[in-house]
Amino acid sequence: MRINGSATLLLAVLAVGACASGTGSEVTQPEPTSPTTSTPTAGGPRACAGSETSTPIRIRFGGTMLTGSLDTSPAARALRDRLPITVAATDYGGVEKTAEIPALPMVDMPAGADPEPGTLGYYAPDRVLVFYYGDVGYFPGIAALGRFTDTDGVVATATGAVTVTVELDC
Repeated sequence: MRINGSATLLLAVLAVGACASGTGSEVTQPEPTSPTTSTPTAGGPRACAGSETSTPIRIRFGGTMLTGSLDTSPAARALRDRLPITVAATDYGGVEKTAEIPALPMVDMPAGADPEPGTLGYYAPDRVLVFYYGDVGYFPGIAALGRFTDTDGVVATATGAVTVTVELDC
């Protein structure tokens, strides 16, 4: 009888242990995370009420809100998937404001571009997001990502490091 009682106890311990050890079928909840606005947020493509050719965005440049759009190029889609992002932009050459960002894919992108003022671009060699407010001409490594509207010249007149947040407008 004592052996039988020990066997029963052993079976009970094994049964409880098997339930607690997990078989991979449990559902676990991920720990909640709060997105930060100082770095790109990870995520997949987001639904947006844009057209098939562009995605509407808002750009807070210092204290001023600008509007714009991202095109459908691979690099623009990669940027869209990281939004919102907040960066520090500084002037470069009196024609553009630049801000470092993580690398964007340049597969299937043109070798360069001649961005017009109001172009939101990416300069691949330095991995910088670029807000063009002047004429730079054609340059290898530039990828146009979209457009922004700056009727008051805020981008051109901003001095020092300016906090810029780019986010979806949908």
